[in-house]
Amino acid sequence: MNIRTLSQPKPDVSDWTEVASLQQRLAETVERINAMAGDVGMAKHVLEYDPDMRKKALGRAMAAPMAGGASAAKAEAEARASEGYAKEMAVLAKSHLAAEQTVSEFEATKLTWETARSLLAMSRESMKNL
Repeated sequence: MNIRTLSQPKPDVSDWTEVASLQQRLAETVERINAMAGDVGMAKHVLEYDPDMRKKALGRAMAAPMAGGASAAKAEAEARASEGYAKEMAVLAKSHLAAEQTVSEFEATKLTWETARSLLAMSRESMKNL
């Protein structure tokens, strides 16, 4: 055994580099949250008005059969079977999925921020106890 390795002090668990890396992670997460704010707002708007957009698409597809004198039930059935309605619903589904992904990413980023904040608080408390 080498005597020099035995006499070396063991690294402290609550080393300042750990705190510095947590602070860096917290700052980076805050920057990501701020950068996502506009996208998250738009995504929440899309999710909130998605049912209205679906109703509006059905109404547009029902307009032609209703103008031809069809009953509301028949016009709805024809509208739901139409190709235009299917295409519009596919576009709405894609925007809904993208909005869900944006909100999920934002929530995950918020959890990263909360974790870093919590770990910094734990480090601060452990420093008080030293």
